[in-house]
Amino acid sequence: MPTSRIRQLRTVRGLSQVALAEAAQLSRQSVHAIEAGRTIPGVDVALELARVLGCQVEDLFGQPNGGAPLQVALTGPLRSPRLGLGVVRDRWIGVPLGPGDAHVAADALAQQVVGDVASVTLLRPMQDARRNLVLMGCATGLGLLAGRLQGAPGDGRALWCRASNGAALQALSQGHAHVVGVHQPLTASGSGEATILERAQQAAPGLHVTVIALGTWRAGLLSRADSEVQRPGDLGRSGLRLAWREPGAGARGLLEEALAGEGLPVEPARDRSVVAAGHLEVASAIALGAADVGVATWDAASAYSLRFVPLVEERFDLIVPTGLLGDVRVERLLDVLCSAAARQELASLGYDVRDAGKRVAWSAAA
Repeated sequence: MPTSRIRQLRTVRGLSQVALAEAAQLSRQSVHAIEAGRTIPGVDVALELARVLGCQVEDLFGQPNGGAPLQVALTGPLRSPRLGLGVVRDRWIGVPLGPGDAHVAADALAQQVVGDVASVTLLRPMQDARRNLVLMGCATGLGLLAGRLQGAPGDGRALWCRASNGAALQALSQGHAHVVGVHQPLTASGSGEATILERAQQAAPGLHVTVIALGTWRAGLLSRADSEVQRPGDLGRSGLRLAWREPGAGARGLLEEALAGEGLPVEPARDRSVVAAGHLEVASAIALGAADVGVATWDAASAYSLRFVPLVEERFDLIVPTGLLGDVRVERLLDVLCSAAARQELASLGYDVRDAGKRVAWSAAA
């Protein structure tokens, strides 16, 4: 880890944390946080540390071990050698970049994979990759926030990993993302805030988290304008091809509920089903004629000019480990979420963002 090299060089030069802090005009707490990997130094601080330690910035934050491959934990199966990188809970994470990420420049290339760990060759300076935010969830609004973060004040970019509710909660438990997003149907008995907190605590026992509102959206049936499917009762039509989400996705559960409500089988028919890994992918399958109907959000239907029959209103929240709320990467994301421009754009996609950025639930500290 580059932070250990700061400590090694400091020790070789006979400098205590206090002495290094004074020479670099930093607080001792700042030096300790940098060495512990809890804080990512800005370019000016990195340059000053390198000056005091008598080395180059690349010596502190570049390729470790004289060019030896960096080891990263993969968040999912490799689709190509291309990876985005991030540091989550003091561990390097590799985010596989797939066909939908063709426009995203990679941080590294995987060279060898053993289980869920890959050895990589860096394509960006390590200090740049350390500033990345790993964001996981299925809402297309997360991609919007990731895009806006690129132009926001400060350093670093966001890597949006498209993932179902189940996969996002698993990533929370495994430490594969800084922030995850989960959605929950609104009910007459309550807003769903407590339920989302409970799900987060069940997924990651012992991890203290904070739930932050992004907005509410509508999910429903999508079909082409010339389709005869205009209500859930039409799902029983002969030969109908369904677009399913992957297991663990909330939209899959909604489709199963709609089918069960009409007394229809809730398992995909092998010869009349496609599985899509996201709301936009469901809409694309229907628009291209690979399926006739599926469940997704209004913004996905609108993007492909499809008919939309609402089924339920849901809330979408961000789950953040409470210890990361002061992390500069998370703070930049929340600043973007609360900005007028992001709120206006999210609203144009059908999100109700009146409570965006509000902390709505949190687990008590031990």
